[in-house]
Amino acid sequence: MTTRTMGCARSLVLGLLAACGGGGGSSATDDGSTSTASTTTGSGSETAGTDTSNGGSETSGVVPTSGPTTTAGTTDGDDTSTSTTGAPAFDCGDEINSAWGMGDDVGTLDGDAWTPGRDGDGRVNCVSWQTVPTGRWVRVVGTRLDALDAEVKAAIPGWNDRGNEDWHGVLADWVGMAWDTRHGSERGWVTVGGGHDGSSNDGVYRLELRTMTWNIERMPSDSSLWPAEYNANFTNFNPAVAYYEANPENPEGVYSDEFFDPDNPASSTRTPTSRHTYGSTVFVPELGNAGKILMGCRRYWEYDVETATWSLPKFPFDAAANYSGETGYAGENMHGWWNAAEGRYYMSATQNYNASQTWSVLAGGTEFRWEGGYPSGGWAALSNAMDQRGQTLHTLQYDAARPTSMLVTDLDTREVVGHELTYGPSAAMLEFDPQAGFDGRTLAHVAETGQYLANLEAVGEGMLWAWIDEATWTLERAEIAGDYPAVVNSNTETKLEYFPDIHAIVWVNVAEEDIRLIRLQ
Repeated sequence: MTTRTMGCARSLVLGLLAACGGGGGSSATDDGSTSTASTTTGSGSETAGTDTSNGGSETSGVVPTSGPTTTAGTTDGDDTSTSTTGAPAFDCGDEINSAWGMGDDVGTLDGDAWTPGRDGDGRVNCVSWQTVPTGRWVRVVGTRLDALDAEVKAAIPGWNDRGNEDWHGVLADWVGMAWDTRHGSERGWVTVGGGHDGSSNDGVYRLELRTMTWNIERMPSDSSLWPAEYNANFTNFNPAVAYYEANPENPEGVYSDEFFDPDNPASSTRTPTSRHTYGSTVFVPELGNAGKILMGCRRYWEYDVETATWSLPKFPFDAAANYSGETGYAGENMHGWWNAAEGRYYMSATQNYNASQTWSVLAGGTEFRWEGGYPSGGWAALSNAMDQRGQTLHTLQYDAARPTSMLVTDLDTREVVGHELTYGPSAAMLEFDPQAGFDGRTLAHVAETGQYLANLEAVGEGMLWAWIDEATWTLERAEIAGDYPAVVNSNTETKLEYFPDIHAIVWVNVAEEDIRLIRLQ
């Protein structure tokens, strides 16, 4: 996968058929990934390798020094004793811990590689979770996404990913995730990831944290039904492109980013093609019977979790693909969030370069509303990271790849409070390329520690992690010890999430790596 800078985002010309990720395809890489035959990714080891496709790979092994600072008085039923591994022990009988399994299989812990012990119903046992070290990167053994390959191929004979990255591209190509952080329901989804020439995989895959397994939520499309010419830019389906170009005012509302073929009904599902989703996917539990995933990528889409179906997409403001003022649709580097009080999905930024702004829409795809530069606009809106916690939106703004300020937005009142960042001693000497951007940024607000975990890309150092203290707004390097991935993708997007009831930060990196987590004390 090739590295892309904000210079691409600022290009003055973007073809009508550019992917939602807007520009730059993926080059063929050999990431050394392999697939296993495990349906639930319950076992197996990772393949070591080096990702040289993202401008500065991280090395495997232990990353030295401290983890997050924790505040006094934070509890999850913990007492002051410790488990046999030295991790803080807690009462598995407490209600807050009742969502874990209650079996006695503790699993295994080999350094910072944890193989969960599970109850008869598949849930990770509470006594196993007790053994996980705190304040360190811990690898959850058996949680590789590409281990689902065998199940997909068994269900769809002859299926293959036509992209040059296969499963790697599903997570790595500027793709984010939607998360459910509710107690007992902790999970996340990656939907139609990939795009360009990296991956054609349009499946929906679910990560269950209480079982620590990947599952297939919705099978990818049968690739044998696709025309041979659908083999380069998978964001745009060739028959749909041809139909739209011949019928731009078509009554069906067809556009290039969906599977539509008037001559082949079997492949004309009207579902989204694979694409760079950035931070546009958001899970809303109160919609439908089991919640819906909303996606503002190119157009507005809704995915119903109960029925595993996509609704027909809507163009913002009924406009076709253009970026002119208030009629633009969805460009690149976008972030989505849900305002529960209004029942509206927000998407920022519409790709209109220095005029990049925000739009919102009611659930169901009606009453689009132009929001202007809220909470930010222009170039800043094309290079930021967001994390929503209830009705508060946290926005980390970057300038030429350098984190510069944090915006805290009250979604009920729309009040935006800005905080300028200072760099502490460990980060003061970091250098940033003034001509570059960093569009793989992520953010997790951890209220119990009073900190944010964010990533950045410094000259000569590749992707780094940083803690930002919300009391002083000081940024320091986050040199966190533990089991760090051998293959690191800097396009983290929204694949980092904090779960308050299990007191852990979860990082989904690439398909050929197990997930990592930091359990907080």
